[in-house]
Amino acid sequence: MKKSFKKSILLVLIQIVCGIFLFAEDAVEEKKLTVEITNVTSEDGQIILAIYNSSDNYDKRIAFQEVKIKPETDIVRFETSVPEGEYLVMLVHDINNNGKLDTSLIGMPKEPVGLSNYDGKGIPGKFKKHKFSVNENTEIIIPLKKI
Repeated sequence: MKKSFKKSILLVLIQIVCGIFLFAEDAVEEKKLTVEITNVTSEDGQIILAIYNSSDNYDKRIAFQEVKIKPETDIVRFETSVPEGEYLVMLVHDINNNGKLDTSLIGMPKEPVGLSNYDGKGIPGKFKKHKFSVNENTEIIIPLKKI
């Protein structure tokens, strides 16, 4: 009888621990992030939108989220949910639809690009310069620029 009681107690404890982990995962509240892409000058190709959630991931180009959007109007909106935190959004209008940013021999983009908190002047900076915080529902506007 004692072994059966111990097994029952152990089983209940395991269920409680599993429930705590499941609850903790659900407790991370996500916020709505809306990205408005402006200055879309062509319906050709696709817009590659990449969201980065750390400096390290941005440097390695490992996106937290990445989507490909068909540009059907001059302003494109994208909505997603993300946990509270700091993010950077990078855009490439892949006009020739080859899945990458085409660059010149010296590395300058041949296709329109956009970056959060970037005015299109000079060389873009690192994650720290272009990040923004999401701690409530957030909307950002990023114009595509031909550099």
